[in-house]
Amino acid sequence: MKYKILSLLLLAISSLLNPVYADEKNLVIEDAWIAEAPPVSKVMVAYMTIKNTGSTAIEIIRAESDMYSSIEFHETVHEDGMARMVRYESLTISANSKLELKRGGPHLMLFNPVKTLKAGDSVTIKLLTKDNLTSSVSIPVIKAQY
Repeated sequence: MKYKILSLLLLAISSLLNPVYADEKNLVIEDAWIAEAPPVSKVMVAYMTIKNTGSTAIEIIRAESDMYSSIEFHETVHEDGMARMVRYESLTISANSKLELKRGGPHLMLFNPVKTLKAGDSVTIKLLTKDNLTSSVSIPVIKAQY
C-alpha cells in the first residue's frame, strides 16, 4: 500500500514537470517536438505550444540553434484550395493566452541541420524576445505521426 501511494505521488509530481521552459516573463513552452526528417532533408520542422501567463504580450523575434544554419517562423495558409507558406519576422503571444505551433498552421522551419538527426536526439533552441530575454529550450526529435 505504501508503494502504491508513493507511485501515485511520483506520478502527480512528474505531471507538474511537463513545461519544457518557463521564465520570469511568464513564457511557458509545452509539448515541444521536432519531426524526424529523411537523412537527405535540408529542412526540419518544430512544433510546440507557447503560453503567456503574464499581463502583457510577449514577442519572440528570433530563434537559433547550433544545429541549424537558420530558423524561421512560418505558417501554412490555405487560400482558394491551395496551401502556401508565409514567413513572419516574429511570433507574438497575447497576454494570458497561448500560441500553438502545429501541422497546418504556424511552426518553426529549421534549415540545414549540421548532422542527421534521428528520433531520440534532442536539439537546443534559443528564443530571443523583443525585450532582449534569451532562453533555451531542449526539444526532442521524434518520428512524425501522420
